[in-house]
Amino acid sequence: MLSIQEHATTEEASIDLLDFILQPSNWLAAIRRETDPAIWPGQNTLYQRRVGPLRICAVVEISTALEVSLHIAFRAPGLTPVKAADHLESFLKQRLPLTPNSEWQVEVDERRWIHFSRRYAASHLTA
Repeated sequence: MLSIQEHATTEEASIDLLDFILQPSNWLAAIRRETDPAIWPGQNTLYQRRVGPLRICAVVEISTALEVSLHIAFRAPGLTPVKAADHLESFLKQRLPLTPNSEWQVEVDERRWIHFSRRYAASHLTA
């Protein structure tokens, strides 16, 4: 059974989860998704929080091309993309406030998670 940390507000969950995922030691390499699925946020409760019925999952992912992306997903009964966008704004307000014309990719998966993704670093990393 999953044991997900619970918080009273989205803002409290944000402080806790963003502090964790924004540390480079907690970033995940996309290539590990296939080799070690247990570490991936959908299976790993370290990358998830709960606020009442709302589940939040977040990760900073490094692609094989060394592009760094921020992924945040929400799931709750009856959640719509518009309401999830409100949760995203509330979740990011303290640390990474949304700005006009900031572009996020939005996707709803088969498990009804609403995913928001955007580039986290301006250009790709150089190794």
